[in-house]
Amino acid sequence: MMWLADPVFLRHEPPRTVQLCLLLTLLWTALPLLPALPLGVSAVFAALWLVRLVLWALNIKPLSWLWLLLLLGLSLAAVFTQLGTIIGQEGGVAFLLLLTILKAYEGRGRRDWQILLLAMLVLMGGAVLFRQDVWMAPWLLTGLVSMGLCMALLGGLNLRQAVRQSMVALLLSLPLTLVLFVAVPRMAEPLWRIPQPNQQQGKTGLSDTMQPGSISDLVQSDEPAFNATFPSGYTPQRAQLYWRVMIMADYNGIQWQAMDERYIDNARARRSTQNVAYQMILRDEQGRIPALDYPLPAASSDVEMRLGAVMRVARSRDGYRRIQLNASTTPYLQQVLSDGERRYYTRLPQANLQTRDLGRRLRTAHPKDTDFINAALSYFRDHGFVYTLQPMRSSGSDRTDYFLFQGREGFCEDYADAFVQLMRAGGLPARVVTGYQGGEYHPQGGFWQIRSKDAHAWAEVWLAEQQAWLRVDPTTAVAEVRARDGIQAALGNEGNHFANSNSWWFRLSQSGQFYWQQWVVNFDADRQNNLFQRLGLSQVGWHSVLLMLLAGGGLALIPALLWWHYQQWRRRQPLAEGLLLLQTRLLGLTADEAATQGPLELQQALAARQLLDPALQGLIDDYIAAVYARPEAPTAAAQRRWYRRAKRLARRHRRSEHATPAA
Repeated sequence: MMWLADPVFLRHEPPRTVQLCLLLTLLWTALPLLPALPLGVSAVFAALWLVRLVLWALNIKPLSWLWLLLLLGLSLAAVFTQLGTIIGQEGGVAFLLLLTILKAYEGRGRRDWQILLLAMLVLMGGAVLFRQDVWMAPWLLTGLVSMGLCMALLGGLNLRQAVRQSMVALLLSLPLTLVLFVAVPRMAEPLWRIPQPNQQQGKTGLSDTMQPGSISDLVQSDEPAFNATFPSGYTPQRAQLYWRVMIMADYNGIQWQAMDERYIDNARARRSTQNVAYQMILRDEQGRIPALDYPLPAASSDVEMRLGAVMRVARSRDGYRRIQLNASTTPYLQQVLSDGERRYYTRLPQANLQTRDLGRRLRTAHPKDTDFINAALSYFRDHGFVYTLQPMRSSGSDRTDYFLFQGREGFCEDYADAFVQLMRAGGLPARVVTGYQGGEYHPQGGFWQIRSKDAHAWAEVWLAEQQAWLRVDPTTAVAEVRARDGIQAALGNEGNHFANSNSWWFRLSQSGQFYWQQWVVNFDADRQNNLFQRLGLSQVGWHSVLLMLLAGGGLALIPALLWWHYQQWRRRQPLAEGLLLLQTRLLGLTADEAATQGPLELQQALAARQLLDPALQGLIDDYIAAVYARPEAPTAAAQRRWYRRAKRLARRHRRSEHATPAA
């Protein structure tokens, strides 16, 4: 394409429609960054883009260097004011975003607009640092097609040609892109996991406090929390999936507060006959990992088991991560409590006197720990309690008293709160655990999808005989189906707002999200090694990578070669090629000699050599009629049929010339 190197062509201003296409592509490229960056930076970009669009509409020429210098100072001030720096992930990408829109202000010749396209390409890479969900895939593809379209339009092609060229280029490059993605050695973690210690991390959906209404508000969202797979072949039941996140032990009469997670205790799960290995893909939320009860110590040094056997990531990063963990199927968490710890886990404020009195009476009637626990659960089961998202609540300080003796309506946090207070009132150490329960299994992908609506609260009580914590879910006393069949089944008609989670589109999007996170976002060195081994290769090394590049690259180039062959075939001229074939094969002419003769000269030469039979005569007559007698050219199919006839006749005459006379 000569225009790429033609300086005169590159200095020409592109058509106005092409400029508009470039501005719209720039806006599309910036879309994922606008909600991720500070509001001030996004507002400056939006204002600059709108002003540039007005300048285009009014056909005002590019701004002078003085105006551009002023806008550059404004951009620097906006980024530095909002972020305090122009380097790092947020600062660097924010400054690049504003520099890119400023480049659109100085677009004069085609070369300037080409540079703008290159800046957009870098900007797209910056957007991936902020978001890695599955919806980035169509955004990336659309952006690349738009950039290819703009590049073709800048090259002078019309819209139809440009669309065709950009789509063909994308389709032909995808196979090779896939091979390079798989074959190029990966790092231990994806590239976009850049540590951002000074960045404000997103908070998990579960708060570090719990009070009536805190979880029931959260579960009304279908937002995905994490995915889990069990590659060892273990197939759990929904009721077995308790994902612990935080332990609530401090209660002030109104709300429960999570324990300080900086400490590490000696709580460890009992190793059972079946220890379960599983993998999780989750967005890093302040280093908290929803670990399956009961977690076993992780082999990775990046994961720590802390107070109460909750799992934490030592080095927190923004973005998605894949973690491999192990759990024991035992219901016991082994821990020896000191006298001080027992007092800590039985402490109650001077509130909810009726609840405290009920706990003491139940304990007196049932001195044995397990009988006491069952008696408290029977109280929920036998006194008309209801599981609902919209319970009647008291505005006073003794909210648990109101729940147990008047309202009798509540959600999981109400039952966990009341049960733990009853246990503590009876002198049995107890605490609240918040996390997620259950999930939705996707058999096509073989993974569990856990969402915000699966948020849950349950209890743990400490048994002196066992020297261990026992998980107790008091919600199941009134809604057993909550653990077995999920929250929607437990809520009945109240769960209708979850109906969209059963739609085919929702299920498809969730499956797509899982595969995107599993094979694209979290395609690290471990997963690459596993893939190489599945393909029959050794672990990733120079020889296996070279073999993958040669074999995969060869297969990936086949579509490009077929397309090239098709383009060559489209440029062929069957009538001219067929005539040349007859001239060279039957008369022995060179290509230069044949170029000086037409069909009539061919006819005369064949007649002089007594080679002009009826088939050749008809072939030449058809050529003359097609080229000279008709106002329109014959169809491509008709031309190819004529060429095949010429090829057959030339082959037949060549065989007859070389045939050996019969004996």
